[in-house]
Amino acid sequence: MNVKEALNVLETAAASDVDGIKEIFSSEYKHLRKALVTHAPHAMWDKLKDAKDFSVDYTVEKAQTIDKSVHDNAWYYIGGAALVAGLIGFIVGRSNK
Repeated sequence: MNVKEALNVLETAAASDVDGIKEIFSSEYKHLRKALVTHAPHAMWDKLKDAKDFSVDYTVEKAQTIDKSVHDNAWYYIGGAALVAGLIGFIVGRSNK
């Protein structure tokens, strides 16, 4: 039996007898419980740290790309902002009547 099959059997047993599973882990499988308690949190924090690092790197890269684009094409962005502001002013002005 491999680990995946064992986990499937454990999942099936846990669905039917939660108290029995708790008792077995507290008395018979102390080494497995210790391994899960000591290593699982570290793995979780490592994955969270990797996700944070990826998101920071991605955000910085995209911000630099946008910054370069705005500097290279400043008048397009100024015109776009003026157009959006004009449309919002027009819509708000019409809704007050």
